[in-house]
Amino acid sequence: MSVAAALDRAKLSTLCRQAGADDVAFVEIGRDALAGYRESILRVLPWTQSFMVFARRANRHAIRTTVRSLASAEFAEGVRDLKAIVHRLVRDLDAEGIRAVGLTGLFPMEFERTDGPPFMVPLKHLAEASGLGLMGKNRMALHPEFGAFVYIGAIALDGAVDSYDQPLQQSPCIDCNLCATACPTGAIAKDGHFDFTSCMTHNYREKVGGFVEWVHTLADSRNRRDYRRRVSDVETLSWWQSLAYDANTHCDYCIAVCPAGEEAASYHKDPATHYDEVVRPLIERKEAIYAVPGSDAEAYVAETFPYKSIRRIGSGRSPQSIAGMIQMLPLVFQRGRARGLTARYHFLFRGKETAEATVDIHDQQITVKSGLTGKADLTVRADGAAWLGFVSNERNLVWEMLCGRIRVKGPRRLLEAFGRCFPA
Repeated sequence: MSVAAALDRAKLSTLCRQAGADDVAFVEIGRDALAGYRESILRVLPWTQSFMVFARRANRHAIRTTVRSLASAEFAEGVRDLKAIVHRLVRDLDAEGIRAVGLTGLFPMEFERTDGPPFMVPLKHLAEASGLGLMGKNRMALHPEFGAFVYIGAIALDGAVDSYDQPLQQSPCIDCNLCATACPTGAIAKDGHFDFTSCMTHNYREKVGGFVEWVHTLADSRNRRDYRRRVSDVETLSWWQSLAYDANTHCDYCIAVCPAGEEAASYHKDPATHYDEVVRPLIERKEAIYAVPGSDAEAYVAETFPYKSIRRIGSGRSPQSIAGMIQMLPLVFQRGRARGLTARYHFLFRGKETAEATVDIHDQQITVKSGLTGKADLTVRADGAAWLGFVSNERNLVWEMLCGRIRVKGPRRLLEAFGRCFPA
Protein backbone atom coordinates (compact mmCIF):
# COMPACT_ATOMS: atom_id res chain seq x y z
CA MET A 1 0.00 0.00 0.00
CA SER A 2 1.47 3.37 -0.98
CA VAL A 3 1.49 6.21 1.52
CA ALA A 4 0.26 9.56 0.21
CA ALA A 5 2.92 12.25 0.15
CA ALA A 6 2.63 14.97 2.76
CA LEU A 7 1.15 18.26 1.60
CA ASP A 8 3.71 20.97 0.85
CA ARG A 9 3.47 23.57 3.62
CA ALA A 10 5.25 26.27 1.62
CA LYS A 11 2.92 25.87 -1.35
CA LEU A 12 -0.17 25.90 0.86
CA SER A 13 1.06 29.05 2.62
CA THR A 14 1.58 30.79 -0.71
CA LEU A 15 -1.94 29.87 -1.84
CA CYS A 16 -3.34 31.17 1.44
CA ARG A 17 -1.57 34.53 1.25
CA GLN A 18 -2.46 34.94 -2.42
CA ALA A 19 -6.09 34.48 -1.43
CA GLY A 20 -5.82 37.45 0.96
CA ALA A 21 -4.68 36.06 4.32
CA ASP A 22 -2.14 38.06 6.36
CA ASP A 23 -0.78 35.08 8.31
CA VAL A 24 -1.15 31.31 8.18
CA ALA A 25 -0.27 28.31 10.37
CA PHE A 26 -0.93 24.56 10.41
CA VAL A 27 -2.03 22.07 13.04
CA GLU A 28 -2.73 18.34 12.86
CA ILE A 29 -6.04 16.79 13.89
CA GLY A 30 -4.25 14.63 16.45
CA ARG A 31 -2.99 17.58 18.51
CA ASP A 32 -3.85 17.14 22.21
CA ALA A 33 -5.31 20.64 22.35
CA LEU A 34 -8.04 19.54 19.91
CA ALA A 35 -8.93 16.32 21.74
CA GLY A 36 -12.20 17.72 23.06
CA TYR A 37 -13.39 18.58 19.54
CA ARG A 38 -11.91 15.71 17.52
CA GLU A 39 -15.00 13.52 17.67
CA SER A 40 -17.25 16.40 16.61
CA ILE A 41 -14.95 17.30 13.71
CA LEU A 42 -14.57 13.76 12.42
CA ARG A 43 -18.29 13.10 12.69
CA VAL A 44 -18.88 15.82 10.09
CA LEU A 45 -15.61 15.68 8.12
CA PRO A 46 -14.24 12.16 8.74
CA TRP A 47 -11.35 12.61 6.32
CA THR A 48 -9.83 15.62 8.14
CA GLN A 49 -6.12 15.20 8.90
CA SER A 50 -4.96 18.79 9.24
CA PHE A 51 -6.10 22.39 9.51
CA MET A 52 -4.73 25.39 7.70
CA VAL A 53 -5.54 28.30 10.02
CA PHE A 54 -5.27 31.83 8.71
CA ALA A 55 -5.57 35.40 9.98
CA ARG A 56 -6.95 38.47 8.23
CA ARG A 57 -6.03 41.77 9.81
CA ALA A 58 -8.84 44.11 10.93
CA ASN A 59 -8.90 47.91 10.64
CA ARG A 60 -8.59 49.00 14.26
CA HIS A 61 -9.55 52.68 13.83
CA ALA A 62 -13.05 51.83 12.62
CA ILE A 63 -13.58 49.44 15.52
CA ARG A 64 -12.43 52.10 17.99
CA THR A 65 -14.91 54.75 16.94
CA THR A 66 -17.81 55.56 19.26
CA VAL A 67 -20.13 55.34 16.23
CA ARG A 68 -20.99 51.67 16.48
CA SER A 69 -22.42 51.45 12.96
CA LEU A 70 -18.91 52.14 11.64
CA ALA A 71 -17.50 49.39 13.83
CA SER A 72 -20.24 47.01 12.75
CA ALA A 73 -19.53 47.80 9.10
CA GLU A 74 -15.87 46.88 9.63
CA PHE A 75 -16.82 43.56 11.22
CA ALA A 76 -19.23 42.83 8.36
CA GLU A 77 -16.53 43.52 5.77
CA GLY A 78 -14.13 41.30 7.73
CA VAL A 79 -16.60 38.42 7.58
CA ARG A 80 -16.97 38.93 3.83
CA ASP A 81 -13.17 38.87 3.50
CA LEU A 82 -13.05 35.58 5.41
CA LYS A 83 -15.69 33.99 3.20
CA ALA A 84 -13.93 35.20 0.05
CA ILE A 85 -10.58 33.81 1.24
CA VAL A 86 -12.15 30.48 2.17
CA HIS A 87 -14.00 30.22 -1.14
CA ARG A 88 -10.89 30.94 -3.20
CA LEU A 89 -8.68 28.63 -1.14
CA VAL A 90 -11.05 25.67 -1.34
CA ARG A 91 -11.38 26.19 -5.08
CA ASP A 92 -7.59 26.39 -5.55
CA LEU A 93 -7.01 23.35 -3.34
CA ASP A 94 -9.58 21.36 -5.28
CA ALA A 95 -7.72 22.27 -8.48
CA GLU A 96 -4.60 20.78 -6.85
CA GLY A 97 -6.47 17.56 -6.07
CA ILE A 98 -6.74 18.30 -2.33
CA ARG A 99 -10.08 17.76 -0.61
CA ALA A 100 -10.87 20.70 1.69
CA VAL A 101 -13.74 22.44 3.48
CA GLY A 102 -13.59 25.97 4.86
CA LEU A 103 -14.59 27.15 8.32
CA THR A 104 -15.35 30.77 9.23
CA GLY A 105 -16.37 32.52 12.42
CA LEU A 106 -19.98 32.84 11.32
CA PHE A 107 -22.66 31.75 13.74
CA PRO A 108 -23.48 28.09 13.14
CA MET A 109 -26.81 26.86 11.88
CA GLU A 110 -26.84 23.54 13.75
CA PHE A 111 -28.80 24.84 16.74
CA GLU A 112 -30.86 21.66 16.82
CA ARG A 113 -27.85 19.67 18.07
CA THR A 114 -28.32 18.08 21.48
CA ASP A 115 -25.03 16.15 21.65
CA GLY A 116 -22.76 19.14 21.97
CA PRO A 117 -22.21 22.79 21.04
CA PRO A 118 -23.33 24.02 17.59
CA PHE A 119 -19.70 24.71 16.64
CA MET A 120 -17.64 21.78 15.36
CA VAL A 121 -14.56 23.48 16.80
CA PRO A 122 -14.16 27.10 17.95
CA LEU A 123 -11.75 28.93 15.66
CA LYS A 124 -10.08 30.51 18.70
CA HIS A 125 -8.94 27.06 19.79
CA LEU A 126 -7.58 26.32 16.33
CA ALA A 127 -5.73 29.64 16.45
CA GLU A 128 -4.22 28.74 19.82
CA ALA A 129 -3.26 25.20 18.79
CA SER A 130 -1.60 26.42 15.58
CA GLY A 131 0.29 29.31 17.19
CA LEU A 132 -1.63 32.13 15.50
CA GLY A 133 -2.62 33.56 18.86
CA LEU A 134 -3.34 33.00 22.53
CA MET A 135 -6.51 33.84 24.41
CA GLY A 136 -6.32 37.15 26.24
CA LYS A 137 -8.32 38.33 29.21
CA ASN A 138 -10.84 39.71 26.70
CA ARG A 139 -11.38 36.15 25.40
CA MET A 140 -9.99 37.08 21.98
CA ALA A 141 -7.27 35.03 20.29
CA LEU A 142 -4.55 37.69 20.39
CA HIS A 143 -2.17 37.61 17.45
CA PRO A 144 1.47 38.44 18.32
CA GLU A 145 1.49 41.29 15.77
CA PHE A 146 -2.15 42.21 15.07
CA GLY A 147 -3.32 41.76 18.66
CA ALA A 148 -7.11 41.63 19.00
CA PHE A 149 -7.65 43.18 15.56
CA VAL A 150 -7.78 39.98 13.59
CA TYR A 151 -10.31 37.69 11.92
CA ILE A 152 -9.66 33.94 12.06
CA GLY A 153 -10.62 31.35 9.47
CA ALA A 154 -9.57 27.76 8.82
CA ILE A 155 -9.53 25.07 6.15
CA ALA A 156 -9.95 21.38 7.00
CA LEU A 157 -7.51 19.39 4.83
CA ASP A 158 -7.62 15.79 3.67
CA GLY A 159 -3.93 15.15 4.12
CA ALA A 160 -0.99 15.52 6.45
CA VAL A 161 1.25 18.59 6.05
CA ASP A 162 5.03 18.19 5.92
CA SER A 163 5.46 20.39 9.02
CA TYR A 164 3.21 21.89 11.67
CA ASP A 165 3.29 24.92 13.96
CA GLN A 166 3.34 24.98 17.76
CA PRO A 167 1.45 27.19 20.23
CA LEU A 168 2.92 30.52 21.23
CA GLN A 169 5.18 30.36 24.25
CA GLN A 170 4.29 33.85 25.45
CA SER A 171 0.88 35.46 25.50
CA PRO A 172 0.45 38.78 23.64
CA CYS A 173 -1.89 39.86 26.47
CA ILE A 174 -0.11 42.53 28.54
CA ASP A 175 -2.60 42.32 31.44
CA CYS A 176 -3.45 46.02 31.21
CA ASN A 177 -7.07 45.32 32.26
CA LEU A 178 -8.40 47.88 29.79
CA CYS A 179 -10.89 45.33 28.44
CA ALA A 180 -12.29 44.90 31.96
CA THR A 181 -12.33 48.66 32.50
CA ALA A 182 -14.23 49.36 29.28
CA CYS A 183 -16.65 46.42 29.33
CA PRO A 184 -20.07 48.05 29.87
CA THR A 185 -21.71 44.92 31.28
CA GLY A 186 -18.94 43.79 33.65
CA ALA A 187 -18.68 40.54 31.68
CA ILE A 188 -14.87 40.76 31.79
CA ALA A 189 -13.51 40.91 35.33
CA LYS A 190 -10.00 41.90 36.35
CA ASP A 191 -9.60 38.60 38.18
CA GLY A 192 -10.03 36.72 34.89
CA HIS A 193 -13.69 35.72 35.27
CA PHE A 194 -15.86 35.96 32.14
CA ASP A 195 -19.65 36.25 32.19
CA PHE A 196 -20.72 34.80 28.85
CA THR A 197 -24.41 35.59 29.13
CA SER A 198 -23.97 39.28 30.02
CA CYS A 199 -21.70 39.76 27.00
CA MET A 200 -24.01 37.84 24.67
CA THR A 201 -27.18 39.61 25.83
CA HIS A 202 -25.85 43.11 25.17
CA ASN A 203 -23.33 42.87 22.34
CA TYR A 204 -25.27 40.33 20.28
CA ARG A 205 -28.65 41.90 20.92
CA GLU A 206 -29.37 41.84 17.17
CA LYS A 207 -27.82 38.45 16.58
CA VAL A 208 -28.19 35.07 18.27
CA GLY A 209 -30.50 35.14 21.30
CA GLY A 210 -31.56 38.74 20.94
CA PHE A 211 -33.42 38.07 17.71
CA VAL A 212 -35.46 35.33 19.34
CA GLU A 213 -36.27 37.61 22.27
CA TRP A 214 -37.37 40.38 19.88
CA VAL A 215 -39.68 37.97 18.02
CA HIS A 216 -41.17 36.91 21.36
CA THR A 217 -41.74 40.58 22.15
CA LEU A 218 -43.53 41.05 18.82
CA ALA A 219 -45.71 38.03 19.48
CA ASP A 220 -46.57 39.10 23.03
CA SER A 221 -47.44 42.72 22.15
CA ARG A 222 -51.19 43.41 22.15
CA ASN A 223 -51.07 46.25 19.61
CA ARG A 224 -48.82 48.95 18.14
CA ARG A 225 -48.89 51.07 21.29
CA ASP A 226 -47.94 48.11 23.46
CA TYR A 227 -45.10 47.20 21.09
CA ARG A 228 -43.72 50.76 21.10
CA ARG A 229 -43.83 50.71 24.89
CA ARG A 230 -41.58 47.64 24.79
CA VAL A 231 -39.37 48.54 21.79
CA SER A 232 -38.55 52.10 20.70
CA ASP A 233 -38.74 53.19 17.06
CA VAL A 234 -34.96 53.64 17.08
CA GLU A 235 -34.52 50.02 18.15
CA THR A 236 -36.96 48.81 15.53
CA LEU A 237 -35.02 50.69 12.84
CA SER A 238 -31.80 49.14 14.10
CA TRP A 239 -33.39 45.72 13.76
CA TRP A 240 -34.40 46.59 10.20
CA GLN A 241 -30.84 47.61 9.37
CA SER A 242 -29.45 44.38 10.85
CA LEU A 243 -31.95 42.22 8.96
CA ALA A 244 -31.77 44.11 5.66
CA TYR A 245 -28.04 44.78 5.52
CA ASP A 246 -25.58 43.58 8.18
CA ALA A 247 -26.19 42.63 11.79
CA ASN A 248 -25.04 45.28 14.25
CA THR A 249 -23.01 44.64 17.35
CA HIS A 250 -23.45 46.94 20.34
CA CYS A 251 -20.08 46.78 22.01
CA ASP A 252 -16.80 45.01 21.13
CA TYR A 253 -15.07 47.50 23.41
CA CYS A 254 -12.82 44.69 24.64
CA ILE A 255 -11.31 44.56 21.14
CA ALA A 256 -11.32 48.32 20.60
CA VAL A 257 -9.27 49.22 23.66
CA CYS A 258 -6.78 46.33 23.47
CA PRO A 259 -3.15 47.44 22.86
CA ALA A 260 -1.74 43.91 22.50
CA GLY A 261 0.62 43.07 19.66
CA GLU A 262 2.55 45.73 17.78
CA GLU A 263 0.92 48.54 19.82
CA ALA A 264 2.16 47.20 23.15
CA ALA A 265 5.46 49.11 23.10
CA SER A 266 3.87 52.49 22.37
CA TYR A 267 1.18 51.84 24.98
CA HIS A 268 3.77 51.17 27.69
CA LYS A 269 5.52 54.43 26.79
CA ASP A 270 2.35 56.52 27.04
CA PRO A 271 -0.65 54.69 28.55
CA ALA A 272 -2.38 57.96 29.44
CA THR A 273 -2.74 59.05 25.82
CA HIS A 274 -4.14 55.65 24.82
CA TYR A 275 -6.64 55.86 27.67
CA ASP A 276 -7.77 59.38 26.76
CA GLU A 277 -8.02 58.77 23.02
CA VAL A 278 -9.40 55.23 22.94
CA VAL A 279 -10.78 54.08 26.29
CA ARG A 280 -12.40 57.17 27.81
CA PRO A 281 -14.72 57.98 24.86
CA LEU A 282 -16.19 54.48 24.99
CA ILE A 283 -16.59 54.50 28.77
CA GLU A 284 -18.31 57.90 28.72
CA ARG A 285 -20.48 57.15 25.69
CA LYS A 286 -24.17 57.60 26.41
CA GLU A 287 -25.95 54.42 25.37
CA ALA A 288 -28.44 51.78 26.40
CA ILE A 289 -27.00 48.60 27.88
CA TYR A 290 -29.17 45.51 27.37
CA ALA A 291 -29.40 43.36 30.48
CA VAL A 292 -31.61 40.63 31.86
CA PRO A 293 -33.53 41.73 34.98
CA GLY A 294 -31.80 40.47 38.11
CA SER A 295 -28.53 39.80 36.31
CA ASP A 296 -25.04 40.78 37.37
CA ALA A 297 -24.87 43.08 34.35
CA GLU A 298 -27.87 45.09 35.49
CA ALA A 299 -26.30 45.68 38.89
CA TYR A 300 -22.88 46.47 37.37
CA VAL A 301 -24.17 49.13 34.97
CA ALA A 302 -26.14 50.90 37.69
CA GLU A 303 -23.08 50.98 39.96
CA THR A 304 -20.33 51.74 37.44
CA PHE A 305 -21.56 53.78 34.47
CA PRO A 306 -23.69 56.86 35.23
CA TYR A 307 -23.57 57.83 31.52
CA LYS A 308 -25.32 54.65 30.42
CA SER A 309 -28.93 53.56 30.83
CA ILE A 310 -30.23 50.04 31.45
CA ARG A 311 -32.55 48.45 28.93
CA ARG A 312 -34.12 45.41 30.60
CA ILE A 313 -34.87 42.55 28.21
CA GLY A 314 -35.24 38.80 28.17
CA SER A 315 -32.28 36.71 27.09
CA GLY A 316 -34.11 34.96 24.26
CA ARG A 317 -32.44 31.71 25.25
CA SER A 318 -34.68 28.73 25.97
CA PRO A 319 -33.01 25.33 26.23
CA GLN A 320 -34.32 22.84 23.69
CA SER A 321 -32.99 19.76 25.47
CA ILE A 322 -31.96 18.66 28.95
CA ALA A 323 -28.44 17.92 27.69
CA GLY A 324 -28.20 21.41 26.23
CA MET A 325 -29.52 22.99 29.42
CA ILE A 326 -26.98 21.17 31.58
CA GLN A 327 -24.19 22.12 29.22
CA MET A 328 -25.20 25.80 29.34
CA LEU A 329 -25.36 26.11 33.13
CA PRO A 330 -21.73 27.27 33.61
CA LEU A 331 -22.12 29.80 30.78
CA VAL A 332 -25.27 31.47 32.10
CA PHE A 333 -24.28 31.27 35.80
CA GLN A 334 -24.27 34.68 37.53
CA ARG A 335 -21.67 34.64 40.26
CA GLY A 336 -22.80 37.92 41.80
CA ARG A 337 -26.24 36.43 42.41
CA ALA A 338 -24.62 33.38 44.03
CA ARG A 339 -22.92 35.38 46.78
CA GLY A 340 -23.28 33.55 50.09
CA LEU A 341 -24.72 30.38 48.54
CA THR A 342 -23.13 27.01 49.27
CA ALA A 343 -25.17 24.03 48.13
CA ARG A 344 -25.07 20.78 46.19
CA TYR A 345 -27.94 19.97 43.85
CA HIS A 346 -28.88 16.61 42.35
CA PHE A 347 -31.01 16.59 39.19
CA LEU A 348 -32.69 13.41 37.90
CA PHE A 349 -34.57 13.82 34.63
CA ARG A 350 -36.88 11.21 33.17
CA GLY A 351 -39.24 10.97 30.19
CA LYS A 352 -38.18 11.18 26.55
CA GLU A 353 -34.76 12.42 27.66
CA THR A 354 -33.05 10.97 30.71
CA ALA A 355 -30.08 12.46 32.51
CA GLU A 356 -28.56 12.84 35.96
CA ALA A 357 -26.33 15.69 37.04
CA THR A 358 -24.72 17.15 40.14
CA VAL A 359 -24.36 20.93 40.47
CA ASP A 360 -22.13 22.38 43.18
CA ILE A 361 -22.26 26.11 43.95
CA HIS A 362 -19.81 27.58 46.43
CA ASP A 363 -17.54 30.62 46.69
CA GLN A 364 -19.47 32.15 43.76
CA GLN A 365 -18.34 29.33 41.47
CA ILE A 366 -20.23 26.51 39.80
CA THR A 367 -19.22 22.94 39.00
CA VAL A 368 -21.43 20.69 36.89
CA LYS A 369 -20.80 16.94 36.72
CA SER A 370 -22.61 14.12 34.97
CA GLY A 371 -24.16 11.63 37.38
CA LEU A 372 -24.95 11.93 41.08
CA THR A 373 -22.03 12.49 43.43
CA GLY A 374 -21.92 13.15 47.16
CA LYS A 375 -24.84 14.08 49.39
CA ALA A 376 -27.28 16.58 47.95
CA ASP A 377 -28.68 19.55 49.86
CA LEU A 378 -31.57 19.60 47.39
CA THR A 379 -32.76 16.96 44.93
CA VAL A 380 -34.93 17.62 41.89
CA ARG A 381 -36.70 14.76 40.13
CA ALA A 382 -38.50 15.89 37.04
CA ASP A 383 -39.99 14.95 33.72
CA GLY A 384 -37.58 16.52 31.22
CA ALA A 385 -40.29 18.25 29.17
CA ALA A 386 -41.92 19.69 32.29
CA TRP A 387 -38.61 21.09 33.54
CA LEU A 388 -37.74 22.65 30.18
CA GLY A 389 -41.18 24.24 30.09
CA PHE A 390 -40.65 25.65 33.59
CA VAL A 391 -37.22 27.18 32.89
CA SER A 392 -38.60 28.66 29.64
CA ASN A 393 -41.44 30.33 31.59
CA GLU A 394 -44.01 28.30 29.66
CA ARG A 395 -45.13 26.09 32.54
CA ASN A 396 -46.05 26.89 36.13
CA LEU A 397 -43.78 25.28 38.72
CA VAL A 398 -46.48 24.88 41.36
CA TRP A 399 -48.83 23.19 38.89
CA GLU A 400 -46.10 20.85 37.67
CA MET A 401 -45.32 19.93 41.28
CA LEU A 402 -49.00 19.32 42.05
CA CYS A 403 -49.19 17.03 39.00
CA GLY A 404 -46.11 15.17 40.19
CA ARG A 405 -44.03 15.97 37.11
CA ILE A 406 -41.53 17.92 39.21
CA ARG A 407 -40.60 16.80 42.71
CA VAL A 408 -38.24 18.59 45.05
CA LYS A 409 -36.63 17.18 48.18
CA GLY A 410 -34.93 19.73 50.38
CA PRO A 411 -35.37 23.35 51.49
CA ARG A 412 -37.46 25.39 49.05
CA ARG A 413 -35.15 28.36 49.64
CA LEU A 414 -32.31 26.47 47.96
CA LEU A 415 -34.40 26.07 44.80
CA GLU A 416 -35.17 29.79 44.85
CA ALA A 417 -31.47 30.57 45.40
CA PHE A 418 -30.59 28.32 42.47
CA GLY A 419 -33.02 30.18 40.23
CA ARG A 420 -31.50 33.56 41.15
CA CYS A 421 -28.14 32.35 39.83
CA PHE A 422 -29.64 31.91 36.37
CA PRO A 423 -31.87 34.92 35.60
CA ALA A 424 -31.37 34.33 31.86
